Amino acid sequence: MDFYQEQHSYTLAINAGINSGDSDEDASWVMMSRDGEVVKLPGEKIYYKVRSRIALDVSTPKSLPNATPFSIKSDSGIVYVTNNRVIYVPTHPTESFQSFSAPILDFDDTRVASSFFGPWSWNAIVKPTVGGGIPSDVPRLELKLTFKEGGHDAFQNKFEVMKERLSYARTLQQETGQVIPTGEDLPRYEADAPKPSGPPAQPESAGAATAGASSRDAKERDALENFSRSQEHQAQRGAATELGTALHSSNSRNQPSPVAPDEPPPDYEEAQAQAIGMRVEETARNAADRQ
Repeated sequence: MDFYQEQHSYTLAINAGINSGDSDEDASWVMMSRDGEVVKLPGEKIYYKVRSRIALDVSTPKSLPNATPFSIKSDSGIVYVTNNRVIYVPTHPTESFQSFSAPILDFDDTRVASSFFGPWSWNAIVKPTVGGGIPSDVPRLELKLTFKEGGHDAFQNKFEVMKERLSYARTLQQETGQVIPTGEDLPRYEADAPKPSGPPAQPESAGAATAGASSRDAKERDALENFSRSQEHQAQRGAATELGTALHSSNSRNQPSPVAPDEPPPDYEEAQAQAIGMRVEETARNAADRQ
C-alpha cells in the first residue's frame, strides 16, 4: 500500500468517525465515541488507564525562540497507554481542545520529577505528528503530565515496557522483515544451552563399536531410500504442476482481461490533497529541526 492509498483509507476512517461520533482534528487524531470513550485504531489495545485527576501542559520549548508559540493546557483528565499511543482526554473538553495523542516511539527524554510540596509529574519531549494541528515550524514539544492523586510510577512502568516492545519490534522488522504485532508477547531470546560437564566418555569395546557401525549403516541406507522415494514423489508432483500450469495458462489467454475502472475511488482527491499537505508539513518541520 503506497502513501496515497494509506491516506485514502485514513480519510474514509475519519469520515466514518465523524458520522458515528465526535472527532478532534485540531491537536490530535483521537476519535471519540458519543459516550466519550476513545475509538481505538485497528489492532490497538488499551494497556493502562489512569482516571485520577491528571493535568496536561504541552508547549513549544524555550530553546526554540524562532518557532511559532504553541500551548495546550488542561487541569484534569484521563490518560491512556495503548500498544501504540499515549492518549490524553480532558475531563471537560472545549471547542479548541478535546484530546491529545502521540505515538509512543515519538517520545524522548522521559523522566519523573516532583517539587518539594507539589505532586509528581511525568515530563517528556515529543515529536509532533504530521497533520495533527501543530505548527509545521515546531519540530518538538515539551509535554508535562501532573499526577495530582498519584499513579505516576505505574504509568512510567507501563510506558517503558510498551516503548521497549515497540522499539524491539521496529528493529526486528528493519533487520529481518519480520512483523510482530505489539499486542502479542514478544518472542523470547534463548541462548544455546551449555553442554553438561561430566566425566569423560569411556572408550567403546571392539564389539560395541562394530554393532554401532552396523546400526549407523542401516540407518544411512534407510535414509537414502527415503530420500530417493521423496525425490521421485516431488518429480511426479512437479510434472503434474507444470501440466496444470500449462492448462491454466491456455485457459487464461482465452478469458477477457478485467477492465480498469474509469473513476477514482471515493474521496480519492481529498485524500491526495491531504497527503500532499502532510508531506509539505513534514518537510517544513524537518527543516525547522535542522536550524
